[in-house]
Amino acid sequence: MLFSMDFSRPDNARAINRLKVLSAIREHAVMTRAELSRLLLINKVSISEIVDNLIRQDLVKEGGKVFPDSGRPATTLKINAERGKVIGLNIRGTGCLIASSNLEGKILRLERFPRGSGRDELEHNLHMSLERILKNDGVKVYGCVIASEEDVGFLQESIPFDCRFVQPLEAQVVSELKHGADTLENILFVDLSENIGAAFYDGRIRLIDDFAHMRIANGPTCTCGKNGCIETFFSGNSLRKGFQEKTGRILDSKKMLEDAEALEYMRGNLKMLALALGMAVQAIGAESVMLIGEYSALPDEFYAMLNTSVLSILPDSRKDLVVFKSLASGNGVIEGACHMALDEFFYKKGLLKALSELENYR
Repeated sequence: MLFSMDFSRPDNARAINRLKVLSAIREHAVMTRAELSRLLLINKVSISEIVDNLIRQDLVKEGGKVFPDSGRPATTLKINAERGKVIGLNIRGTGCLIASSNLEGKILRLERFPRGSGRDELEHNLHMSLERILKNDGVKVYGCVIASEEDVGFLQESIPFDCRFVQPLEAQVVSELKHGADTLENILFVDLSENIGAAFYDGRIRLIDDFAHMRIANGPTCTCGKNGCIETFFSGNSLRKGFQEKTGRILDSKKMLEDAEALEYMRGNLKMLALALGMAVQAIGAESVMLIGEYSALPDEFYAMLNTSVLSILPDSRKDLVVFKSLASGNGVIEGACHMALDEFFYKKGLLKALSELENYR
């Protein structure tokens, strides 16, 4: 659709400039008309027309005055965050999360609801939860992002607005970036959850499908048929299974991270994780590593040990690499889903990025 648009047409150009203005105000939190004009290279008259129209639509509101060193005072502008919302969903085998957020990505309501035993029950529970989330709310819902490892496209029929389906790992990465990981360069994200996953961020999120099945040593047989995959050493499933076989004790993920004996067991597998990280970093050129997911909540001493082990594997030219702990909260996936819904359906970040790349190409 992007390549079929005629950008010489005034209505198309105005629509694109309107999105640029909204995105710039969102990114910088507060801006003036003059700042928008300088940043976006759009003349002041056009900026004023766009801003005035957005104010009439109640999507942007004026704030206080700023007093520059020279020139006249200027009025600040900000997104009217309560003028619309988006929905985020995280569909999991053990239960589901639904949240609504305002136009700045702030979670307004968060609710857990049971998965149920089948498709009909899931659809019913989602419908009831969605009704509660939006009860007595006349604010426009711009869209929904559903994060799930399953094929749940049928849920589109239960949701009365546009939807996009993503992997939970993608949503978690978006949340980490919003919480400050975007200050890092070329990040390898490793998801230490029930199963291991990975993604590489270099301006785009790229899922690494084969990371979990990277063979690092002789070891147990993996579900993929190989033996010694990192999945068999440091996924939540393998850690709990191995600990149970060794001690006879059955612990859930939360208890594994609180129990001294379980932590000692995990410490023994830490070098395997370090080896996998070192190999992956060199293969893809990552400059930093962030562990996310349930098992990223390891004690700080584990991170010190992990960093030491990873650096011992890397060549001297890579000794500046650091392994970081997750910055987002335990609700990172649902927060990320809401941010992705805003980018997709309100700010249309993908369209603007594609347009920017097209302009650079020309």
